[in-house]
Amino acid sequence: MENYVFDEDVKSTEKVIEQEDLESSEEGFLRGYGEEDEVEECAECGSAVDEEKKVTKNIDGEDQVFCSTDCAEDFEENL
Repeated sequence: MENYVFDEDVKSTEKVIEQEDLESSEEGFLRGYGEEDEVEECAECGSAVDEEKKVTKNIDGEDQVFCSTDCAEDFEENL
């Protein structure tokens, strides 16, 4: 279901994007990351990785970065 918001001051209707519909670049933009910022992406889901929640695992000799422990576990299960 699509959600829309009407902005009476601007007299326009804007589509509201659900969080799960965001691409990693869009999510990074919403968190305040700029085009010039180096943003790590989760190896499992591709979302931008928050430095405070970052999970790093060495898998097959390579450091992989994940946005959560759930994604890290899913990645290992899908190998």
